[in-house]
Amino acid sequence: MDDESGILAYLSSGTEIFSAMGAERDVITGDEWLPGAGSLVTDGTWMWPVELHHYVKRHHAELPEDFLATVRSTRYTAPAVSRDRVEEIVREVFGGLPFATGASGKEDTGGFFSWYLSDPTLQSCSRLLKILDTAGLKARHPLTGDISFSRTGNGGVDARPVRDAEDLADLLADPGDVETALHLWFASDTFTVVRVRRLDDATAVVIHELGDLQEPEREQVVAALVRALDQLRDHCRGFVLDRAGRSPRVAWDAVICEGASPTAPLPDSVAVDATRFPQPSGFGTMTRTSYGHLTVFSRSPTGEGRP
Repeated sequence: MDDESGILAYLSSGTEIFSAMGAERDVITGDEWLPGAGSLVTDGTWMWPVELHHYVKRHHAELPEDFLATVRSTRYTAPAVSRDRVEEIVREVFGGLPFATGASGKEDTGGFFSWYLSDPTLQSCSRLLKILDTAGLKARHPLTGDISFSRTGNGGVDARPVRDAEDLADLLADPGDVETALHLWFASDTFTVVRVRRLDDATAVVIHELGDLQEPEREQVVAALVRALDQLRDHCRGFVLDRAGRSPRVAWDAVICEGASPTAPLPDSVAVDATRFPQPSGFGTMTRTSYGHLTVFSRSPTGEGRP
């Protein structure tokens, strides 16, 4: 092919929709390992394995004429593929992996990890996103780079595209009277939905849903959230970790912010600001430890204990 260099450029410019770990040998010569072999790439119409680039470059593999016509018509640059199209292709190929589903906005009755953060501003929310990213929970999908963001209010779910991280931080800092939802990606097929709800001018609750995660991903995500929380402890008024979703996630607003006695089954852990509520009630069956200015109460090993 006279335009082989352009075809190779096209094969390299597609959108990867599935990543495989490890490597495979060149099936023709057996003398070379191909990293990432088995990963899949698409241009929105065609899909090919990432190692196809190697076989065209080294062995001048022939490609279908219909595909070559597409390549040449685009001047050797694969078009950008939207998140919706990526999800559609994934559903067609794999039958609907978890990351092919969008934020639904529905109430989740499963596990959750809620933080109560003080003084939510553009700067603090921008820092929050950066800390979460460093901890391994990324707002952008690892393959597509897209951000999945929506708002839920009286009018239902309002999904909207967000391309800039600062725009996202601004939306999280000022959600108004609605709840915002964002996917945080732990891997290309593993995410937690984080929801932000403003309680008052000084406090926002950030809820990470755990109900759809399987082991060991759930504990890995919880560990990542704890790493992030370590960096935000000074701005945290309290938190609740309930892996099994024993209690409604909204049941803790008054406990954390007002020092009220809990009226829901006890979660795995709950932390309150010891400088504001030195003698919280209702945690008699839980062990007590210090975490900076917070006091953390953890459920007994037997799993018993109700207020």
